Amino acid sequence: MRKSLLSLLALLPLMLYAKDAQTESDKTVTYPQIFIGAQGGIQTTLTHYNNWQLVKPTTSMSVGTFFTPVVGARLHFNGFWNEGGYYEETEDFKYKYKYFTSCLDIMINLVNLFSKKSYNPVGVYLLGGLGLNCAWDNDEAYARRDVLHTAYEGCHLSHNARIGTMIDYSISRHVSINLEFAANSLNDKYNSKLSGKSDWQLTTQLGVAYKFAGKKSKKAAEPKEVWETRKDTIWYDSNEKDTARKFRIKEVRYRVK
Repeated sequence: MRKSLLSLLALLPLMLYAKDAQTESDKTVTYPQIFIGAQGGIQTTLTHYNNWQLVKPTTSMSVGTFFTPVVGARLHFNGFWNEGGYYEETEDFKYKYKYFTSCLDIMINLVNLFSKKSYNPVGVYLLGGLGLNCAWDNDEAYARRDVLHTAYEGCHLSHNARIGTMIDYSISRHVSINLEFAANSLNDKYNSKLSGKSDWQLTTQLGVAYKFAGKKSKKAAEPKEVWETRKDTIWYDSNEKDTARKFRIKEVRYRVK
């Protein structure tokens, strides 16, 4: 997992200088706009323990749609490694378990909400969603039920209520990179301990998204020039001795549009 995260970080500078960098035609976006994404980072669940010792890698996949420049939704999947800790005067130990979270998130682009520009390469999103969490492989905690009285076997189901923010930067018409921070509220038994309040899982992830931006709009054809011809009558004197005035007809061509 760590190698995957390092590979993602190494690819980011190359993506920033990709040959398909934005042009004027890239700035034309049609809606709805479907996207898929992948993320990787770190997570920890807050508990009565040193949380820096409980940080574990995490990874996510998502698929979603931007309905308008401001509002979108995604189905987000996140997992898989977590760790808890127990500390008392005579006890100090950690225990590992796994989890999987599916969540339906609403995405509000705050930049497009308040900006008057028709196109913004940087988006700042407010995230909020509800979903379901399953935690399992909790054998290490279950073996210590003498102090972890709510430790469980099998799959422990919990609600997942999410709030977060994401910064997204479009490096081309179809590709963007993002940085996301999220806080997930789970039930009190999630980490096999009771505290009288919800357990909170914090995630920080870097990601990349591919946007199916639709067909580029065709450039409007320039209007053709329209010319017409009119006949003008020009009077002139043939010579000084001839008092009669003569005329000739001259055709004049002029542009209407």
